[in-house]
Amino acid sequence: MSDIIDRGSWVFGALAVLVVAGAFYATVNMRLTETYQIRGIEEFIQIGEQVDEAQFRRAAADYERQAAARQRVPVIGDPFFYLFNIEPSKFYQPLFLLSIFYVPTAILLVALLAGIGSFGLIVRRDYATLAVCTLYAWAAAHLPFALLGLALSNIAVAPAVFFGLWVSSGLLFGDFMVFALRTVFGANYWVAVVVVLLAWLSMSLGLVVFAHVSPLLFSPFLLFFALLHFGGALGGEVRGFGNALRQKQNLKRFLHNATVNPRDADAHVQLGLIYLQRRQEAKAVDHLEKALEIDPREIDANYEMGILARQKNDLQKALDHFAIVVEQDDKHRLSEIWREIGATYLSANMLAEAQDALEKFVDRRSGDPEGLYYLGKVLKGRGEEEKAREAFTSCIEYVRSSPEFRRGKQILWSKLAQKEL
Repeated sequence: MSDIIDRGSWVFGALAVLVVAGAFYATVNMRLTETYQIRGIEEFIQIGEQVDEAQFRRAAADYERQAAARQRVPVIGDPFFYLFNIEPSKFYQPLFLLSIFYVPTAILLVALLAGIGSFGLIVRRDYATLAVCTLYAWAAAHLPFALLGLALSNIAVAPAVFFGLWVSSGLLFGDFMVFALRTVFGANYWVAVVVVLLAWLSMSLGLVVFAHVSPLLFSPFLLFFALLHFGGALGGEVRGFGNALRQKQNLKRFLHNATVNPRDADAHVQLGLIYLQRRQEAKAVDHLEKALEIDPREIDANYEMGILARQKNDLQKALDHFAIVVEQDDKHRLSEIWREIGATYLSANMLAEAQDALEKFVDRRSGDPEGLYYLGKVLKGRGEEEKAREAFTSCIEYVRSSPEFRRGKQILWSKLAQKEL
């Protein structure tokens, strides 16, 4: 997914979806349609023609017999057709459903659950990035099963096999999307899984819309993105929205080119931060260590390496990195350096030192739920129950009064504080 963000193309992804969908619908969906699709009564009698009562009764009897003998979709039965469309001629629908319904819904859910910003901001910044990852994920998830369907198309196999291929392709797509959401937004696993489980409903909603409005009416939407991909003559906000992915790709290339300079530590730091946001810790550490080789006092590299060391419970190493940061700027990252130092001392059970650091942080950032929670833990550990209760209560109140788009990221500290109370 990280490579797709850096080098992916929306146009290639769209073409890949159309090609793979054509093969998948012509093999797997074709067999499912032949087996499970509900046949209309018009196949047994010509609507509008003059027919006598005997002909109508025979047609109705034939329709009822085929309906009774027809195989049902495993587990879910006929409600399957209200949620999914497997008609072979509709192979172009996945491209529209993913681009118009699935991706915006996934962004909305991430904004609500992960607290990474408002929907309007994220959709302008990351729509193109997530759209490319989503199209590649769909094509990659369905390609092997389209090939299996093609291999089995002339072989007498049970329809349940093709249904298994259909289900497996959907599950693999969901699995790929978990990693796409983690890479694009830095979401944790539970947020990514919940978003994937809920976002697919938007595609069923899209089918309802397409039942009343032709998908071809949405074609300007796709042409719009194709034009933006090639750098069309659009200006202002619209062009900026369309170029968001390309700007990220250009920045990454620029940073990699900058690392050729053996004295440029900042390029390695910025690449490390990008990989951290994408949850690629090994690559992030590699670049941060290279930055420290160039400049052992590089402040951002020391700060991030200290956090990583604390997360791995290498507490002395974390404190060593944080000490270098404080020597240069004790207000680094809006004084969050003191919160990290306090949390490290707390992990080491050095409560007096932790209290000094966390009180300094809370004096400067009184509305930070994470800092208030850590301070409450320290005070509770030192037997100052009343002050600890005040800190935990303040933590809960600040989360409760936070804007909606920030609450999702802070809710963890509120829940932990409630447990302490």
